[in-house]
Amino acid sequence: MREKTIYEKIAEKYNTTPEEVRREMQIAIDAGFDNPDPAVQEKWKKMTLKGDRPTPEEVINYAVKQLKGN
Repeated sequence: MREKTIYEKIAEKYNTTPEEVRREMQIAIDAGFDNPDPAVQEKWKKMTLKGDRPTPEEVINYAVKQLKGN
């Protein structure tokens, strides 16, 4: 049996779908990414991105690495 994804766990807690959770996360990430504050932009530059914008998965992975001290 597979473990639930983070999206599934959040969706279950808030009575929504995993797709909606991911979609809302992307909206929030996009809003933060578009913030013109230079200090905010410096933080985004520390992330390695595969595309033009960070995905929820990239943000989650980055946050986990930061929490672990890497």
